[in-house]
Amino acid sequence: MTTRFQFGLLWIALVVSAPFAKAQKLVGTKGVFHSDHQSVSIEEYDPPGKGAHWAVMVVHGGGGPEGDWRKGGIIEDLVGAGYSVFVPHYFEGSGGKWDRSMPPEQFVKYVRTLNDASRYIGEQTGIHRHVIGLVGFSLGGYLVLTLAEESNSHPPPLHSPEIKAVVEFYGAMPEFAAERMSKMPPVLMLHGDMDEIVPVSRAHALEELLKKKGGQWEMKIYPGQRHGLEGEAGADANRRTVAFLQEFLSEKH
Repeated sequence: MTTRFQFGLLWIALVVSAPFAKAQKLVGTKGVFHSDHQSVSIEEYDPPGKGAHWAVMVVHGGGGPEGDWRKGGIIEDLVGAGYSVFVPHYFEGSGGKWDRSMPPEQFVKYVRTLNDASRYIGEQTGIHRHVIGLVGFSLGGYLVLTLAEESNSHPPPLHSPEIKAVVEFYGAMPEFAAERMSKMPPVLMLHGDMDEIVPVSRAHALEELLKKKGGQWEMKIYPGQRHGLEGEAGADANRRTVAFLQEFLSEKH
């Protein structure tokens, strides 16, 4: 059974026709799905208006669901563009809280939890249930790339929405996933050239891999940016994310 309650997120919406920012409240719901006998929370934010919306799963990094990634306004920008946004609290699953040593079994459990989250999203009303877009930050970038690789190259036995587009913010493709990869959906890579945690060389390595495998990709490297895109770089990354999803997360693809 799914449990829901309403909660609010104060956000700033930039109104193009006005010279000032207008504060609005983005109201979402919180549901629960089950993975490996664990109850896992998942946030949902929907745009106004009737009809089905395209669904995007946003995957947080090692800082958790309330980490710095939220400050960039990606949820607000996606909802403002007409997407239904889902944020799974995957640390509540069998993988537990992130361990910097990242044992392989913990990473695999995270991917399994996110696959269950994707299947939960595909069961919701008010969205196009058969497809989904993924956005991941840092550790979440690793996870969405792995989930997409696994779903495309080695589909799980239980049906999940087809992953049509992947956006990774300063993440990378794990070596084990890169070695077995046969195909991927379109990928957008967003990285700072001074990233001290996930070196920008990892983005270039993924670019070469996608080129070798005949994949579709876009990449933007931000000069002077470290791990986390700040200021105009972050705003530009959000705009590119929305444009990328608009191009690939649609019926024509």
